[in-house]
Amino acid sequence: MTRDRPELPADIALLLDRLRDALLARGGLVGVYLYGSLVTGDFSPARSDVDVLVLLEREPDKGAISELRKLHRALASSDDPAGRLHCLYVSARDAADPALPRTYWYGDQMTQWHVKLLTQAELAAAGVALYGPWPPPGLGPVTVADLQAAVREEITGYWRRVARRRWLWLKDTWIDHGLVTLPRAEALLTAGDLITKSEAIRRLPGSGVPAALADQIRRRRDGQDVPLGKLQRIRRAHVARRLMQRGIRRLSSPPAREG
Repeated sequence: MTRDRPELPADIALLLDRLRDALLARGGLVGVYLYGSLVTGDFSPARSDVDVLVLLEREPDKGAISELRKLHRALASSDDPAGRLHCLYVSARDAADPALPRTYWYGDQMTQWHVKLLTQAELAAAGVALYGPWPPPGLGPVTVADLQAAVREEITGYWRRVARRRWLWLKDTWIDHGLVTLPRAEALLTAGDLITKSEAIRRLPGSGVPAALADQIRRRRDGQDVPLGKLQRIRRAHVARRLMQRGIRRLSSPPAREG
């Protein structure tokens, strides 16, 4: 069963068409898939990324990575939203392996990332094919139990390490990303639900986040400027880091056994 491509902002639709056409011209393309806020209806023109997964016949070697880098730089020279394009290149032969590092165009640079189980679940739940078959070859549904285990591991590993780094919490991006992660993780761990960032922001006060801080996060996602003085930023960092540490401890607890 295929899914209809959603109505997209004109500039983003043009960017994705140019990306698809350029990849087709290279050869070896299996499929191009859009996922994330653009297909869940949660897209923020001010903040959201353009999340794309590209399936290839084989993993790109150094020469192919160089070509892909040139392709993305050419796109970025003529399209404003290209700076928000996050494009993950994956071999269809082992697409579902979350441990393998993959070629990843991240805004303005080529780096590496993984096809995390959460990415696979989001793609299965709401992704669409810009080119190629649906469902994406090699990528199937993810069980709730596996997804919950992966999220708990990320909370207890990655986010616990981030919470130790005091200076990160002076930055808006880490405040927004970190605190919004908590209600999203909680929804998944307690009810098996994948919720959007906007829904997570609405749940922040219920997670113990002060109303004023939750409102700052919401306003930034809406594209509003939220100026803060140095002392305000230091105080906010202390509060947010403490909230993050408490949330990590709460979500790190193993699930209660029945009976």
